[in-house]
Amino acid sequence: MDSTLIFDSVTFTYPGEDAPSEPVFTDLSCDLPGGLTFLVGPNGIGKTTFMLLAGGRLFPQSGRVTLLGHDTLQFIDASADPVLEGERNRLAAFIYQNMEFETEEPLGAVLDAVGASATDPAHSAGRLSEILAVTQLEEHLSQRMQELSKGEMQRAILAMSLLYGSPVVFMDEPLFAVEPLQAEMLLEYIRDDCRRRKVAVYASVHDVTLARSCGDEAVLFFQDGRIQSGPASHLLKRETLEQAFKAPWDTLYERQQLYRRMLREV
Repeated sequence: MDSTLIFDSVTFTYPGEDAPSEPVFTDLSCDLPGGLTFLVGPNGIGKTTFMLLAGGRLFPQSGRVTLLGHDTLQFIDASADPVLEGERNRLAAFIYQNMEFETEEPLGAVLDAVGASATDPAHSAGRLSEILAVTQLEEHLSQRMQELSKGEMQRAILAMSLLYGSPVVFMDEPLFAVEPLQAEMLLEYIRDDCRRRKVAVYASVHDVTLARSCGDEAVLFFQDGRIQSGPASHLLKRETLEQAFKAPWDTLYERQQLYRRMLREV
């Protein structure tokens, strides 16, 4: 399978006020294909930073990140250049955790606006009914964004990303407030959509069981700074997960359930 995302000897450190902090990544190299890839690992290990670097929202101090053949450094001025920012968004969309929308428009109008600005508006318009069905949002189109529950908002954001049609989408905990069976259905649809359209989705998740059953690929982050990538069904096994998290499986499972409940209460 062809490479979609390449990290080549990447080192990244968040700047400190008085002195630089410890590096998040040091000389990190990896080569990832398209499809649905889950990022799994302990809290604070660098999964979000990895996606921000991959999507051209952060930039390494050394090394190179290449996304679909584009050196992400070409987007280093995107925050000050609307044209460049538009090019970056068309290449790679980003779903942040706990996203909110400052608008009085109802969901239906927001989805229409996203579809009209999509990378391929005609194709997006043809997919709207299918996307509404899989996200189960048909009954919420007249509601304002602020009236949606957390789970409904997450499904709405997923619908927007699918409609917009970027060839790469990064998702930071995209389904923490969605019921497990509904989350599984959505992820299976996203996986099949990736395969059908030859696109890529990279998502950080805490539910490793869901990642193992729905993902094409996985990236596992270890507490010593290593990462390991491979097919999700093979990589996300009990022994390897216990090594990455430095915790027995039973403790790890209880920790995941507690974290999920905490996120839903935020």
